[in-house]
Amino acid sequence: MSRGGQQPPGRSVTAAGAPPESGAAGAQSPDGAAQASVPAPTVIFIAGSGRSGSTVLERALGDVPGMVNVGELIDLARRTMPLGERCGCGLPFADCPFWAAVGKRASGGWDDGRMAALEQLRLRVARQRHIPQLLAMPLAGRGFRADVAEYGARYAAIYQAIADRAGAACVIDASKLPAQALALARAGIDLRVVHLVRDARGVAHSLGKQVTRPHAVATADQMSRYVPAEAAARWLGIQAEAELLHRCGIPVARVRYEDFVRQPRRVIQAALAQLGLPVDEPQLAHIRDGRLVLGRSHGLSGNPSRFSEGDITLRADEAWRDRMPRRDRMVVTAICSPLLLRYHWRPRARTRPGISPPAAASPPEHAGPWPLVTVIMPTRGRPELVRESIASVVTQDYPGDIECIVVHDQEPPDDDLALLGAPHRAIRVTTNTAHSPGLAGARNTGLDLAGGEFIATCDDDDTWLPAKLRMQVGRLLSEPDLLVVGAGLRLLLPDDKVHEWPARTEQVSYQMLLRNRVKELHSSTLVMRREAFAKAGPYDEKLPNGYAEDYDWVLRAARAGRVGLVAQPLANIRKNATSWYRGVAETSCPGLEYLLAKHPDFTSSRRGHARILGQIAFARSALGQRGPALHYAIRALVRWPASPYPYVAIAHTATGINPRHMLRLARLFRRGMA
Repeated sequence: MSRGGQQPPGRSVTAAGAPPESGAAGAQSPDGAAQASVPAPTVIFIAGSGRSGSTVLERALGDVPGMVNVGELIDLARRTMPLGERCGCGLPFADCPFWAAVGKRASGGWDDGRMAALEQLRLRVARQRHIPQLLAMPLAGRGFRADVAEYGARYAAIYQAIADRAGAACVIDASKLPAQALALARAGIDLRVVHLVRDARGVAHSLGKQVTRPHAVATADQMSRYVPAEAAARWLGIQAEAELLHRCGIPVARVRYEDFVRQPRRVIQAALAQLGLPVDEPQLAHIRDGRLVLGRSHGLSGNPSRFSEGDITLRADEAWRDRMPRRDRMVVTAICSPLLLRYHWRPRARTRPGISPPAAASPPEHAGPWPLVTVIMPTRGRPELVRESIASVVTQDYPGDIECIVVHDQEPPDDDLALLGAPHRAIRVTTNTAHSPGLAGARNTGLDLAGGEFIATCDDDDTWLPAKLRMQVGRLLSEPDLLVVGAGLRLLLPDDKVHEWPARTEQVSYQMLLRNRVKELHSSTLVMRREAFAKAGPYDEKLPNGYAEDYDWVLRAARAGRVGLVAQPLANIRKNATSWYRGVAETSCPGLEYLLAKHPDFTSSRRGHARILGQIAFARSALGQRGPALHYAIRALVRWPASPYPYVAIAHTATGINPRHMLRLARLFRRGMA
């Protein structure tokens, strides 16, 4: 169950549900009973929908030294103890020595009245309907706050008893419901969340099956079943609630079921590092390729795998792809499409005129060893986002070694980021001192230190899909004359909208780059041969504010050799954290003018020249410079009257409305103004 380990000091939680003040001896519960402070261990709470693989993930975490898994602890008071259900060890709950010892430590033994009171507290504070009150906790009524505090204190005592009995520092609770996690966190428990997500169509297909619950002792019991629409609505609601946890300041690491089954060790290592609980490779010795070696579990509820021990084979349940009726799949896809996109699943294939749909990820043909890839990641002022970016690099399914060089620009280095690495996934942390401040200088600092035959770049607010490096390096290895390769991408837009953008072609010419920025050649999608920098040169540190340094470099690379694209979206690009304000216009305007002067070939492309002129016009207008804005807009219209950019700029000059609204208008034309 747990292999022991050094325990970090727990955090005391009083009956008031918050760390006790100095000198506090205890507190009064709402029923008047005095309760002493209880030091609560760290809790890893697995949140997500049913039939998403939470039981096997919980089991894998529970065998990490210093951790212990207890299944769906929320069922302790509402099902397991009242109905005498089986523990994961196979014994009825009342006969299990582990739970008997936990009950004695927590409250002197399991008592029907005490468990009934705990369930009543849950119904008052930890249901879906209570989430608004939990979110606005300071504004909630005194009685509700007291109930939350009491609920947290009782759970803190149970968690501590579990940790003491198992000799563990961390308890794995797979209760899944985000409302439960939020209530416990609001009560002051040190709670970290693994948000487990599985494709909604797989969940809906599984929830439609009739499955016998293996928990009952005397009578047969069936697990809940739902029709596709209801299953989809439940999935959507649970994920939306789980998304709120991070916004409440709770540490959250998102794990996809499909990624976990394929690469369990890397996914668990990255998730724990993201939660501030890094583990070394020896601590994950029980997690092998495609299988787990598990000890006996005392988990409550969950699927039948909780009764298994020894060598367990991991297989992704993908039966829905062949057996789910087309109509059911369409219903689930329609309901869940916003979050299917957010979580990297494509609801349906989408093509553009004259372009074949992107192929599914498959291992490229490469018989020899896979070369070292260096990932350069500049960062400044994004301590949380950069950890997500690093995690997406560490969890790549690339067969070769990866080194990630994190370059802090104009800020002190965070050496703790190096702890986020893994075997064959080294993280190096440095600062940009040898080059000019800014993105271009930071990237060149990374180039100076790079040891890889191939170079990849990733911004500190973007993330990669697991197959990215494998597919792109495979393409470069199979085409020796290819210098640079980009990929399709997923644009994360405001209001939680996601737009999938598959690559439009397999090769990008220099003329095409002059005509169109080519989003698929974003800095977070690029993988390049090291020799590409010998041919195209380093990043231009003279660019004002480092604006469009990646576009400038790709233009030079396209003049020097072949540039290609992988059709499949392989990177998540955040467009939801940037608003157009005066500072952005001050950055883009001189940068665009510098690009025009540096690359006179823009004038050979009427559409490309009009695009740049129109973007400058909009920037000038955002700065309040109406005369220069109109001048640039007219020049753009003369070059290419069909270009949408000058019209957006003229509309802003005439109306003076918020530039952010004009950006939304530009997106209707599938264009960006920066």
